[in-house]
Amino acid sequence: MANSYLSMIVLYCLHRMDGQRTIYSILHLLNGKKSAQTIQDAHFFQLTKLFNTFSLLNRSDLEQIISALNEQAYISRHTEQSYQVTSAGLKQINDFFNMHPIPPELNGWRFHNVTELFWERISLAIQVISQLRNRESKYLPIQKKKELHQWLKTFLYESQLSRDELAKRIYDELVRCLETNHHIDPVIFVKRLTGFQIIGLTEKQAAWNLDMDEDAYHIQFLGILHYMLEMIETKQSDFPLLRLLIADKRDIVPLTQSSNRTFDLLKKGYSLEEITHIRNLKKSTIEDHIVEIALNVPDFDISTFVNKEKKELILIAVETAASKQLKHIRELVPNADYFEIRLVMARGW
Repeated sequence: MANSYLSMIVLYCLHRMDGQRTIYSILHLLNGKKSAQTIQDAHFFQLTKLFNTFSLLNRSDLEQIISALNEQAYISRHTEQSYQVTSAGLKQINDFFNMHPIPPELNGWRFHNVTELFWERISLAIQVISQLRNRESKYLPIQKKKELHQWLKTFLYESQLSRDELAKRIYDELVRCLETNHHIDPVIFVKRLTGFQIIGLTEKQAAWNLDMDEDAYHIQFLGILHYMLEMIETKQSDFPLLRLLIADKRDIVPLTQSSNRTFDLLKKGYSLEEITHIRNLKKSTIEDHIVEIALNVPDFDISTFVNKEKKELILIAVETAASKQLKHIRELVPNADYFEIRLVMARGW
């Protein structure tokens, strides 16, 4: 357990957080919890790529990993529920990830809304197109959701191609997409695909087949999906069929739905207090939304909420404070409230 890929991911997160958050902050991050604190932690500690990458990780498994890391002296207790990485742990991180790097294409925060749906659509489309190409009508769809089957009917209709031409073109697009990056191994993706007289492997089976740690395979597979999503999104004209597999473009914008509604009202000129009244939410909730917007929208202007002079003082405090904990920063800028500090950190970090 201690030297599994997942345990090294946990060790890496502990290193980034440096004792400033509890171990359960890591659980929330890897589970993809959409709380204001978790979203901010992902950005502040530069862990956005790992957001929602291990949604099935539970408290018990995390605690076992922490215990094993502690026994190996890779970490030392900082507070009751937080740890810091030791020099031995830092060496282990460097050695391990030099040999088994986290895929640079991994982008959990940006694509967490669409990754699962993209996989469901592409796996079903490839299965059905393969069966159509080989004139086979008797098979069990690997995806059972009715909405996916309805989507596929629309996809096949909108393509306006014969079954043979459709098969050729989607194959060509997949090859073109996957071959443009020499750092990824397409076999990791292909092993999961079901087609004519071919049954795709489960994640566990594929990892075993490729002699890989199951969690390492999982991360590599996610990295490929995220890479494909990035390519299709940025070069849509090169992938006219694959782009039809992506959900609504709004789903790729990494904002929660509630924050998106607040953002729409901000763009219409409503103030924080007016939005609080219109949406019938607590002021602190709207503030959380604004911080999330600041984290994810590059040209978002925060000057409405914090003036230039105070912003500069907060930035200096962030650089000199003992940690990124808000209370330590506020001790250096007592006339700033927590919302202003969080907002400046979101824009200036």
